[in-house]
Amino acid sequence: MADLDRIKDVDVDAEDLGPLKQSFDACDTNSDGWIVNQEFSVLLRALDQDLSEDECLLAFELTDTDGDGSISFEEFMGWWTDSR
Repeated sequence: MADLDRIKDVDVDAEDLGPLKQSFDACDTNSDGWIVNQEFSVLLRALDQDLSEDECLLAFELTDTDGDGSISFEEFMGWWTDSR
């Protein structure tokens, strides 16, 4: 379940929320509500084909702010707004 306080802290326009959720869902290939390292690496390499495996892992670790080994939608929103 979404942590509403964390969502409020992320600067995402209301009109961007739907497309952002769609992007999250597209990365979440097994539809479990979480993005794991392999799924995130596919996204990063689609955005920048020159990234190494180590660079993808570092980006994943930085995005997984709670360190639980997966990226929640809230963490994804934070990454998206930071990368803009």
